[in-house]
Amino acid sequence: MTIFWRRLREQRAALVAAAVVALLALVALAAPLLTVLEGQDPTTYHPDLIDSARGGVPVGPFGGISGEHWLGVEPQTGRDLFARLVYGARVSLGVALAATVVQVAVGVAVGIAAGFGNRWVDQVLSRATDVIVALPLMVLALALMAVVPDGFPRPVLVALVIGLVAWGNMAKIVRARTVTLKELDHVAAARLSGWGPVHIARRELLPALAAPVITYAALLVPTNITVEAALSFLGVGVKPPTPSWGQMLTAADVWYQAAPQYLLLPAGALFVTVLALTVLGDGVRTALDPRAASRLRVGTGRKREARA
Repeated sequence: MTIFWRRLREQRAALVAAAVVALLALVALAAPLLTVLEGQDPTTYHPDLIDSARGGVPVGPFGGISGEHWLGVEPQTGRDLFARLVYGARVSLGVALAATVVQVAVGVAVGIAAGFGNRWVDQVLSRATDVIVALPLMVLALALMAVVPDGFPRPVLVALVIGLVAWGNMAKIVRARTVTLKELDHVAAARLSGWGPVHIARRELLPALAAPVITYAALLVPTNITVEAALSFLGVGVKPPTPSWGQMLTAADVWYQAAPQYLLLPAGALFVTVLALTVLGDGVRTALDPRAASRLRVGTGRKREARA
């Protein structure tokens, strides 16, 4: 673990990305406190801040930015944009992390069972994994979201749907690694000594699987944020009045000229979050596997070799 942190600290891009992710997580956790400091909340309407004669455009410069509304207000409703943005971070990050936990749990369980089980278990679970991987994620998620009653908590539903539909690649990675590990001497010795499969998996397999699982999980989080935003953008994700970045983008598609900040703020937050998590995930992968060069450095390295 000490070697991992030392290798991670050597990557400046990963450190900057980690700082950005930490700041975003802090903003999401402190959303109630931040909105109290501003004196606003994400659901209260302010019709007096909307110019109805102009179709609902916010009154004042830059979308109604003022000392009371730090990032302006939402067109037509007058809801505070800063409050909705920080509470939207809670939903987007929370759903992505919860979905990743579900993907890791299901993928690791299926992958170990397939790789460590007998030939028939491996065949059945591998074919089921192939089916899951082949299914179109967005189409299946849209179908599942459409049939669940509206009374079910939407953020929880989105996280469960993403996690239960997109665990296939994690299972494939874990199975491939498990097939290699079970041939090693210490695992064979554990089997000959009479240890059960669960005990062997917990004591011998899981520690060796930690590096690939953590690496892939770090790269899953930005993907899940994008999927959550896409589902909310299509109208089947998080429902109003609960704010999310994807939902804000959906409502902003007709205001990009009259009130561009309404579109740029959630889009910018989504872009920065996904970019930071992707860079951090790449840094974690490189730190855990020093033989693999960072994807972020490949192009630069080739250019330097060409100049030399």
